[in-house]
Amino acid sequence: MRTFFESRADLAPRFIEGTVQELEELFGSPLPELPEGQLVPGQSDGLLVELHPSLRNAFRELVDAAYRALAVQRTKDAGLADPGGWGGTGSPASRFEEILDPILTTILERERRLGLLNLFWLAHSKDAAEVIQEFFFQPGIKIDIKYQIHHLLQGTYRNTRSRVWARYRSQKGDKLRYNLGSSFNHRLIECIVDDQLPLTEVSPARLNLAQVLVEQNKRFRVSVREFKEIHSACRERLREGLQRKDVRLMELLRRNFPSIRPELYDDEKSATRILFNSRVLMYLLADFGGLGMKLLGNPILKTEAGARRGWSELLMDYLDLLQAVKRSEAVDLIRQAVTIAGQEHTEVQRRERFEEGRLYRFLPDSQVVSLARKITVIFADLRGFTRTSEGGVSERELTHHLYEVFDPLAAIVEKHRGKIDKFTGDGVMITFGAARLTRQDELNALRTALALQEMMRALRTAGRTHFEMGISVHTGRAQVAHFIVDDHSMDHTVIGRNVNIAGRLSGSGKTQASGFDDEDWIGTPSPAVEKADMPARDVWVDEAGTLYNTGIVVSQDTVEELSKLVDCRPLAEAGGGGHQFFDEQLQRNVLLEYVGDAKFKGVGRSIAIYRLGLEDEQPTPSPRRP
Repeated sequence: MRTFFESRADLAPRFIEGTVQELEELFGSPLPELPEGQLVPGQSDGLLVELHPSLRNAFRELVDAAYRALAVQRTKDAGLADPGGWGGTGSPASRFEEILDPILTTILERERRLGLLNLFWLAHSKDAAEVIQEFFFQPGIKIDIKYQIHHLLQGTYRNTRSRVWARYRSQKGDKLRYNLGSSFNHRLIECIVDDQLPLTEVSPARLNLAQVLVEQNKRFRVSVREFKEIHSACRERLREGLQRKDVRLMELLRRNFPSIRPELYDDEKSATRILFNSRVLMYLLADFGGLGMKLLGNPILKTEAGARRGWSELLMDYLDLLQAVKRSEAVDLIRQAVTIAGQEHTEVQRRERFEEGRLYRFLPDSQVVSLARKITVIFADLRGFTRTSEGGVSERELTHHLYEVFDPLAAIVEKHRGKIDKFTGDGVMITFGAARLTRQDELNALRTALALQEMMRALRTAGRTHFEMGISVHTGRAQVAHFIVDDHSMDHTVIGRNVNIAGRLSGSGKTQASGFDDEDWIGTPSPAVEKADMPARDVWVDEAGTLYNTGIVVSQDTVEELSKLVDCRPLAEAGGGGHQFFDEQLQRNVLLEYVGDAKFKGVGRSIAIYRLGLEDEQPTPSPRRP
């Protein structure tokens, strides 16, 4: 959730600023978990969710039953009418619960702190809001009842959640706590179930409070007249403070609204967002001699406060409305990145997306998301570090050498949308497509590898390290594993044959001109491996199929996937063949030179090996693919 708002510069909220401080005020800390890696813009098409086909129909029947019950109640002016047995066996409420129950049970079983439960409620609330909108757009349907059915829907949701939670806890014991984590934040789900607006509004950005604050709306106690009077008085007090440049007010606005320029504070659009901020509102209300006296003297508020409740309750009801509106808008902004699979998505498309880990299926007794998917893995190892660590160098000095390399490495990986899976002493394993699904995983992996070698050259030139680095890039199907460490922590990694192959491809540290590897000091000559008839290379494969790597190795599998993303052309200058393409981000021609087929013990096939590099001179861009 935090990542989503931090990365979305395209958001145009009406009521919230979207800062982490504000979100934690609304939802608590830590913020609710989501499969956030796929919510970052520019990386994917968002989250595609497949809901149980019967869930929408059952919810539509539930809405219809709630509407009829309230319409009859209004006609008879009596207690809640129950024409069809609202909660009895065979009722719409009962049928809806029967469908929702096994879905929630399946999610709890598969959760493992992946954010699946929150994602389901986001998707369902989006679908439910569309159902409610369609229902109340029908001719002859009374729109004000739309905001009266919530307490009936809320009761159905609460009954199902409580029953599933209690049953799962009794049957599975501590597994519920382990799967969710002891710090699991329920606030997003509670907002969807209890705040009404996520269910009734397709887009809170177009919210009309005059329609919401109807007399029989049991969710909000403040009336539309009360809201308008308090809001108008606060608006006037804000304008006065801006005109006299109230120092504390200006500082408060600067800290809480970084996206609004000071000259726009008095703009109506900006003022709406400002006046929905609880910190600003409490500051304005603290001015008892100004705003406080104005509210106390307001005849409408005075009558309402005296007749039904005191002033403190009136203001608390007002603040409750503001918080509910802001939470609902935050939920809606996130669920805009969620797409419900429909008729426009063929079965083939759904299967492909599922296999890629890009489709979430919320069905009873089924796998929710595929954790076996195509992943690109980088292994990067320092050459000569083992020998150095066995020499007369202290552990403190060794650690300093690693910091010199791995501290800037982390920023490079983050820049290119990778994830550091683990550090392996003198090496690092980096994944693309495990935590964050993108359409450019292979390309981003190559950019990362090139940037890492450039970083190493710069460090050696500056005298900050004397190590070299061997890097391998391999693409293949692997399993994303989520291990529960304790109540608060998880460990994520990828496992499988292709991960092992990626590690093998990092190769030994020997070159044609030197014999160093992880057992020997850099620079020790080894004439036995030197070949006078060939130039020294950082990547090569000998006649026996042994791979030597102090540069960047790319497997044939990665090259094949890469060819689907960029316009690869033959690399004519390379004797053994290869490919080249123009990278628009690097503004350079990227070269993939074939160097031979490598053989590895335990791997049933030889693997075509390519050396990755950049063309020295500024190239002419390759033509785009049509």
